[in-house]
Amino acid sequence: MKKLSLKFEEIKKITVIGSGTMGHGIAQLAAMAGYTVSMLDVSEDILKNAMGKISWSLGKFYEKKVIQEKPEDVLKRIHPTTNFAEAAENVDFVIEAVPEDIELKKKVFNEMDKLAPQKAILATNTSTLPITEIAKATKREEKVIGMHFSNPPQLMPLVEVIKGEKTSDETLDITVKLSRKFGKEPVIVYKDVPGFIGNRLNARVFNEAAWIVYNGEASIAEVDATARYLLGFPMGLFELSDFIGLDVGALASKALLERGFNMHPCPLSREKFEKGELGVKSGKGYYTYPGPGKYVKPEIPKELAGKVDPVRIIAPAINEAAWLIRNGIASKEDIDKGMKLGMGYPKGPLEMADEYGIDKIVEVLEKRKAETGWDEYEPDPLLREMVKKGELGKKTGKGFYEYKK
Repeated sequence: MKKLSLKFEEIKKITVIGSGTMGHGIAQLAAMAGYTVSMLDVSEDILKNAMGKISWSLGKFYEKKVIQEKPEDVLKRIHPTTNFAEAAENVDFVIEAVPEDIELKKKVFNEMDKLAPQKAILATNTSTLPITEIAKATKREEKVIGMHFSNPPQLMPLVEVIKGEKTSDETLDITVKLSRKFGKEPVIVYKDVPGFIGNRLNARVFNEAAWIVYNGEASIAEVDATARYLLGFPMGLFELSDFIGLDVGALASKALLERGFNMHPCPLSREKFEKGELGVKSGKGYYTYPGPGKYVKPEIPKELAGKVDPVRIIAPAINEAAWLIRNGIASKEDIDKGMKLGMGYPKGPLEMADEYGIDKIVEVLEKRKAETGWDEYEPDPLLREMVKKGELGKKTGKGFYEYKK
């Protein structure tokens, strides 16, 4: 039986499953883009709380002239419900934003698959779980896709759009267009790999920073000063870990490792996690704060920058990016765009690679491999090929990008 196809222009109703931090933000985006929205959750109280947050956020957007439409008019397009059948009725596009539990997600997708019209696309906002496995809970695997918003969705510009093994090009095209209609910048992940773009590269950077401290090569403040003042990151790496929550980082790392990601996780973060030192939320993590949930920017003196070679911190992420490109998972442009928009990098990791020199990146990776014996540091064949060809970056006029000499 031929599957019914959906045209982007025909999308009228969007259903968001889950109204937590991510869900209510996504529902707000869909309503701001002019769609009729069903927001589904397990209780009226949770939905009432979510609607209150959306109302407050729309008020701020209107005040700052981000939106011209009156908040109450946007709010009228969102229909909270605890009824699955009501949420699924006449829906064109579904975005699931329930907790990161594969069995829960599969259950949700199985139920929505039974109730939603055959033409409807089902997207998951997962940050770490396999799209392909979630899709297998349905009879429309070609219409299941990853749509990973950065948090908070209302404010962050990035969406990672991820193809599962059976996701059709038509589904990909519609999801990219919808991301843009929401006012977001999509990056495409063509293969369903653990961590997609952002989490894979972040894992490398954070883990390397942790090993530097754990091995006694530099202090937390020295690493963070280098990240802030030499790499130009908006926050130090340990500062950011505290801000996000060490429990969140631990869960993301666990999910990557369970899916076969090749990494030796540094014990430093696990030790903190086990002590209950989770960062800002607990009042102590890598830094100490005035109290639980009370964030004060840590003092990180600029003169500490440079005690660590910045290339040492970023080289493993560049190696990971090379692997993504060589395997046809993401383009160099999307990798750089993803890290700039999702993590606030001043330059993409591949732009940085061209500035530091591909030969320097390979040299640092080789040194780390010799020190540890770990093959996660083995320079990717793409990097070795570039060195062999003399494509070393800005100094030779060509690296990942081309430059005028």
